[in-house]
Amino acid sequence: MTASVSPLRLVVCINERLTDQRSCVGSGNLEYIAEIKKMIQAENLPIPVIERECLGKCGFGPIMRIAPSGEIFTEVNSDTLKEIMVELKRLLLK
Repeated sequence: MTASVSPLRLVVCINERLTDQRSCVGSGNLEYIAEIKKMIQAENLPIPVIERECLGKCGFGPIMRIAPSGEIFTEVNSDTLKEIMVELKRLLLK
């Protein structure tokens, strides 16, 4: 991988609703965010993780989005994190 700064970034939702409605944080996204940050760091990828209050898809949370490609990952879990890493590496090599 290159050491230069990549335009890629991973946008993650940190929205937590205070009602019974589904939200990304309420669905465990904080744990997945910590896990993906460790994975990115372990691979030494030049990809920042940007936290946003809402990505507008609460009912499908946890949500993560690769930017600028726009790919959205819904109902994120540990297996999804592996898929995200594969896609990030693929996009870095483009």
